[in-house]
Amino acid sequence: MKYPQASFPKRAVITAGMPYGNKGLHFGHIGGVYVPADCFARFMRDRIGADNVIFVTGTDCYGSPIIEGYRKLCEAGEFNGNLYDYVEKNHKAQSQTLKNFEIAFDVFEGSGIGQCGVVHKKVSDYFFEQLYKNGWLERRSTPQFYDEQANTLLNGRQVLGKCPVSGCKSEKAYADECDLGHQFMPESLIDPVSTLTGTKPVMKNVENWYFKLHKFKDLIAKHADFLESCGARPITTKAIREFLRSPLIFIKCEFEDEYRVVATKLPNHVFEAAEEGKQSFSLIFDDFDSRDVAMKVLAEHG
Repeated sequence: MKYPQASFPKRAVITAGMPYGNKGLHFGHIGGVYVPADCFARFMRDRIGADNVIFVTGTDCYGSPIIEGYRKLCEAGEFNGNLYDYVEKNHKAQSQTLKNFEIAFDVFEGSGIGQCGVVHKKVSDYFFEQLYKNGWLERRSTPQFYDEQANTLLNGRQVLGKCPVSGCKSEKAYADECDLGHQFMPESLIDPVSTLTGTKPVMKNVENWYFKLHKFKDLIAKHADFLESCGARPITTKAIREFLRSPLIFIKCEFEDEYRVVATKLPNHVFEAAEEGKQSFSLIFDDFDSRDVAMKVLAEHG
């Protein structure tokens, strides 16, 4: 059988996953992420010329795992310095590990460090400004976890509970994502506990800027179809489609009788029974405002 001759682009940008700046790298990072990408980069340099290939990644300097790691070390008296010092220290350790394994990056910097940090801020500012000018951002007051004993708002990694996504049996979920990769709104988390004090956090309204995702549902759904036609990993398009679903509240099946008592007090919604083997039924709402009202009513009734 005769196979068609492979074709190559004139130029190529090759990337690899960005590790959080809260720790060094282990061999799973090296073998699972950077060795395969490095092999591909070397292959492409051989085929189209080293000057036509850029192999780039770096340390992710933002995110709640970094803040949480920094907090724990400071409380234990194991780190002196500010948050920037903490991230920079871990970035240097990551960079040295990759050099030790001879991973041949063209660029390995950080999203908040050095020249790449400057560029990252400039590009991010541009995107936010354009979204704002075009009317695609809105200021909304939404509930966020608050630890009354510690007297502080909690970030994503400072809250643990059970995943609310229907069918998921993960017992380890953070404020907006479980350890199996499902994502959800923080107020949907089942049995939340603050990692700071071990108490159950309450919800406090906080104002933030939100992207009007619902205005682009059809466009994004078509893009997900395109990605599937290109052979993208199923987990990628599944995550996209989860965000395109109508606003949901997941309630454990054991509380169905309690739900029935207050059902008429909730905004217009559709009851979706739990599928076989799943632990939660769903309430589907027309929009997020309706769902937020329902969350308040349900919370008032325990």
